[in-house]
Amino acid sequence: MKFIGAVIIIALFLLGGFMLANWDTLTTPTLLSFLFFEAQGPVGLIFLGVTLVFVALFTSYALILRTTMLMEARRYSHELAALRKLAEGAENSRIDQLREQITLEFARLHTANQDIQTSFMNRSESLEQSLRKSLDETTNSLSACVGEVEEKLDRVITRITA
Repeated sequence: MKFIGAVIIIALFLLGGFMLANWDTLTTPTLLSFLFFEAQGPVGLIFLGVTLVFVALFTSYALILRTTMLMEARRYSHELAALRKLAEGAENSRIDQLREQITLEFARLHTANQDIQTSFMNRSESLEQSLRKSLDETTNSLSACVGEVEEKLDRVITRITA
């Protein structure tokens, strides 16, 4: 866009130089026909006026297009900001829901872990009691066997000494 603007400015300066160089020719009066009537006037100045009117029309058209484009860009920017805010709100909502779900899942896992730990403790206590009972029975059996062996040894010793 800057290149085109520079070309247009150079062209306008060249046109202005051309008009200054030929000012006498441009201001020479001639007979002009306007289809329904005739008038006398300088042809060069009339064409210059028409050219300036077209330049003004094209400039105003370009300004109107630029203004419309800027207004639409601003509107799109506002819509985009609103959509971004909506998306961030939805994302925050999903994150909150995920956090809630993870918290519930961890609570469930904690409860299950406690249940398993309690079950394990009960089972280990039960096994410990069973092991103590077996150990007591084994100790009693062993004590009885040792007692019998002692009795037999005492009898054998008393027979030998007597």
